[in-house]
Amino acid sequence: MKKRHCLSVSFVTVLAIAFAVALHAASSAEAADPRAKTDVRVFVTYKYTDPMTGIEAFRLLIPKGWRVEGKIAWSANPALPAESRFRFYNPNGAEELNFFPTQSYFWTNNRLFLSTNPPGSLRFGTLVMRPVDLRTAFTKAIIPRARAGVRGIRVVEEKPVPELAQIARGEPAAGVRSSAEAGRVRIQYVESGRPMEEELYAAISQFATDMPGSGFTGGYFINYWYIDYVFSFRAEKGGLSARSKVFQTMIYSVKVNPRWFAKVINVKEMLAQQAIRGIKAVGRIGEMVARAGSEMRADQMRVWEQRQQAQDRIARNFSDYIRGVDRFHDPLAGKEVELPSGYGRAWANNLGEYIVSDSPSYNPNVGSNLHWQELTPVK
Repeated sequence: MKKRHCLSVSFVTVLAIAFAVALHAASSAEAADPRAKTDVRVFVTYKYTDPMTGIEAFRLLIPKGWRVEGKIAWSANPALPAESRFRFYNPNGAEELNFFPTQSYFWTNNRLFLSTNPPGSLRFGTLVMRPVDLRTAFTKAIIPRARAGVRGIRVVEEKPVPELAQIARGEPAAGVRSSAEAGRVRIQYVESGRPMEEELYAAISQFATDMPGSGFTGGYFINYWYIDYVFSFRAEKGGLSARSKVFQTMIYSVKVNPRWFAKVINVKEMLAQQAIRGIKAVGRIGEMVARAGSEMRADQMRVWEQRQQAQDRIARNFSDYIRGVDRFHDPLAGKEVELPSGYGRAWANNLGEYIVSDSPSYNPNVGSNLHWQELTPVK
């Protein structure tokens, strides 16, 4: 079984998502703000603590007034021990950012195995199914799950996203044939009488290993493959391309906690070892999560750092995709933060909230009981 040390949860594919810029994010709640005449946007820090581990899993900036639905769910599936589904949405409008669960599958050309584990059955909690291409994944698996019950869905645009495919393919591993394709589709539909449009991103990644033959079978391969990095932006029809900067700010700000990431890796390795030994871990996932360490070994840390560096390089090198944000230095948090461009000025407070404005006279400290510190742009 390939040790796939990427987080097998959609929201974790943070910078891969940075390619989704031609989108939407205006908040009607913000528009109702009396300060909106000076075009002020307020962002707050959302943190998710995984109840199974008691550890913060991730954080990101969201527009003030937006709401969040979602959770991380653990299971004894060695391919995907932690899955997530999150929805960040404007309660007074149609805008939302969605992170959908990764889907894991197993395939082989070993006929003996397929005779006892046919397509549609489970192998260690992973569905046995022949790999599909990206278009089929979108039309048969991703869109129907994302918009179950919605009729009249039309695909109006399809485009490849090779940079996301590069991340999904990962680093080369000895003895493993890896491949990936990634892309985005824009769909339109009517929901509750309201015309909607949505842009979805996804990758198909495959990790095949050739196995030697035996007295009963010839050589064969095993293939763990995934419908991964699935996320979307949606709004009322005509709105996606108008306000991409807020969504992009949210995406850039996602930060995964390495300690939580280490838990996922270590539980995954424990489950894989038990599966190899034929030990069922059903009902014991809580115990295994508790036992698993939250510190990375040197080899795990290397993989983590290489992945972050690769994502950073790809993000910085594709300016056609990545536009609409400016970088500022936040001295209160001791870090850089990306905020929507075109405003010129930004402030932060010690609660992890940010304000941007295009007005030279606007001062968030006026009439506020909080201290807002103006940020310096990073050159």
